[in-house]
Amino acid sequence: MSTGRKTTIGFDRTIHIEWLDFAAARVSRGEPSTEIRKALWEFLEDLVPGNTNSSGRGKTLTVLTRIWLTVPEQVEPLRDRAIKCLAKASSEDRLAIHWSMVIATHPFFFDVAANLGKLLALNAQGNRSQIKRRMTEAWGDRSTLERTIQHVIKSMAQWGVLHPGVEKGSLASGRKPIQVSGDIGGLLVSGVLLSQGHGMSIAQLVSHPALFPFKLKLNIDTLRNLPGFRVQRQGDQSEFVELM
Repeated sequence: MSTGRKTTIGFDRTIHIEWLDFAAARVSRGEPSTEIRKALWEFLEDLVPGNTNSSGRGKTLTVLTRIWLTVPEQVEPLRDRAIKCLAKASSEDRLAIHWSMVIATHPFFFDVAANLGKLLALNAQGNRSQIKRRMTEAWGDRSTLERTIQHVIKSMAQWGVLHPGVEKGSLASGRKPIQVSGDIGGLLVSGVLLSQGHGMSIAQLVSHPALFPFKLKLNIDTLRNLPGFRVQRQGDQSEFVELM
């Protein structure tokens, strides 16, 4: 689980993949932030109700800008690499690119994804009550917790990576894992490292439960040749990866 960043939940709206595409496209053009915000506000006008910053439309704008526009300084290198990858990305690659940015900027989303990934690996499905219990242990018993978990789950379902399971309240993978490699895989690894705040072994990274919708085809030589990573061999001969 991510540590030291459990003060603001942040991901408190259901976000559609097309909205992420729009936000990323505006950022990739290098437009001024005020122009991007204005374009997003107008884009959302017929999609989300509200005319104030505290309305659903305003909160949705905030989530989108925190993912792609007003990112923390340590996330800027990832955002810059992600933008370069967008131009030639397929729809599946775009999902992986957005996922890398969301987990890097929203630790709550990361933790929901990690818990879901663990449950799906164990039982091929996850239960909403199990997710809530695990998130309560990590984030505390907040009044907004259950509602925000639902926003994350609904977003994942809209993106096609989750669907209702056979049992009531259960969730199952919405598709076969998307195979990613090279630069796109490197973005996902960066997203995990940024959210965790520390280095990890290559084995832990490529099989991290927060990346459950994807199958990473990466080896240590590939990571060595990608920008932004430092690779060291540990005493047990395993390869340890961290951000530069």
